[in-house]
Formats: sequence, C-alpha cells, structure tokens
Amino acid sequence: MTIRPVYKPAFPPMIELERINTFMATTEEKIIGKEELSHLIAARAHMELKEADKFIDALTDTVREELAKGHQVRLIGFGSWKLTSVSARTIKSIRGGAPVHLPAGKRVSFSTGSTLAEAAKPAAPAKKASPAKATAVKKGSK
Repeated sequence: MTIRPVYKPAFPPMIELERINTFMATTEEKIIGKEELSHLIAARAHMELKEADKFIDALTDTVREELAKGHQVRLIGFGSWKLTSVSARTIKSIRGGAPVHLPAGKRVSFSTGSTLAEAAKPAAPAKKASPAKATAVKKGSK
C-alpha cells in the first residue's frame, strides 16, 4: 500500500493523506464465484440455472457430509478430499512472542487429480524439428 500526500487549497496549506491500494488483479486473474459457476454449468450441461445451483449445493453438501464421516471423496481426474490428522504443537505468537498451544485436530486436504494438474501447467511452446544430424562416424571405423 502506498501513501501519497494530497494537497488541498486551504489557508494555511493542509496536507491530507490518501491511501492507494497498489494490489491490482491482473487481467489473467479472474475469480469465479458460485453464481457464475452455476451459469457456466447450466450452459455446458444444457440445464436450468436453478438445477445447476441445486447441483452445486448437493455436491458441496455431500462432500462435507462424507468428510465428516471420515470418508475420502475422490473424483477421478479432478482430485480427492480427505481428512488428515494434525498433531498438537506450540507456536510463538506474532503479538509479543508468547508461546501458544495449538491442540491436535483434523484438517481437510485436497490433492489434485491428473487432469486438473495438467490444466494448471502452462502450454508448452511448439518445438521446432531439429535438423537431421549428419551421419556420425563411429569411433574406430574408417
């Protein structure tokens, strides 16, 4: 965040500070929310918007319920959700450095599937065919 002075015409001259948010999302970075995801699913699956909304709700509820039962949920190619155990530990507080005890618990972890992982990789530039190598002369042959 950058702070720059803003000059206002007043007597005596007064300086007021204005906050400028320097973080700007790039044009490549776009966040898709539930509403837009519902529209995309409805268009792709040729279904009503309400049906797509119910589908998303049913999927998230089912994943949450199955994880609560201790089951692993796997969508081949997309990824899998599972509960992992986290051991108790003591950390240093960022406010004053006092030790803080964190109890043991469970955490939801997500592992990406192969298809989803491929989508995250940048597209490789097309490689040019290398020129044909001249016939190599083997060592020791004449």
